[in-house]
Amino acid sequence: MMKKDINIFLSLFKSHKFEPYKGVTYFVVVLLATHFLWKWVVDADLHAHDIAIFGVDCTPFFYKISQFTAMLVYRYSCLFPGSETLCLDDTRLFFPDGKISLSVIWGCTSVKQLYIFLTIMLFYFGPWKKKLWYIPLGCLILWVYNIVRISAILFLTNQHPERFDALHEGWFRYIYYGIIFLLWVVWEERIRKKDLERKQNSNENKE
Repeated sequence: MMKKDINIFLSLFKSHKFEPYKGVTYFVVVLLATHFLWKWVVDADLHAHDIAIFGVDCTPFFYKISQFTAMLVYRYSCLFPGSETLCLDDTRLFFPDGKISLSVIWGCTSVKQLYIFLTIMLFYFGPWKKKLWYIPLGCLILWVYNIVRISAILFLTNQHPERFDALHEGWFRYIYYGIIFLLWVVWEERIRKKDLERKQNSNENKE
C-alpha cells in the first residue's frame, strides 16, 4: 500500500499540472528532512550549553563560536547611543543597571539556521556555479541578521525582561526563518528559473 502511495505521489510530482507547486513542495520536503536529520545527529537543547554530534561532545568548539558571537554583538551594539555602560563578560552581555543579562550559547550562534539554509541549497535544483556565490552570500546575510537580532533583544529587554520570550522565541525567530524562505524564493524565481529560460532560449536559437 505504501509503495502504491509513493508511486502515486511521484507520478503527481512529475505531472505538468503539479509544475507550479513543485518548487515549494520540494523546499518543504527538504526543510522537514533537515529538521529530522538534525534531531537524529545532534544531541542538544537550544537553551543549554552542551552539544554533541554523533555522540561526540562538541561543547568546547561551540563555546568558542559563542564567545566570538558575543564579541561581535558587543562591538556592533557599542555603535549605538545608550551602549556606554554595556558590558561583555565572556559570553554574557549586560548593562550594570539593567534587569536582565544575555548569555550567548550555541543556540544563539545561528549554526542551526546556517545548516538549514546550506542543506536546502545543496539539495535544491539550480546551477552549481551560481550556488558557489549564492550560498556564502546567504550565510553572510543570516549571520549578520543574527548579530542584529541579539543586539536588538539586548536593548529591548534591558529594562523590560518580560519581553524576552516574545522577542527571542517569537518575532525574531519567525523573521529568521522568513529570511531563509525569502533567500530560497530569490534563488527559485530570480536565479534558477531565469537560468532555465536562458537555456531554453539558447536551445531554440540553435534549432
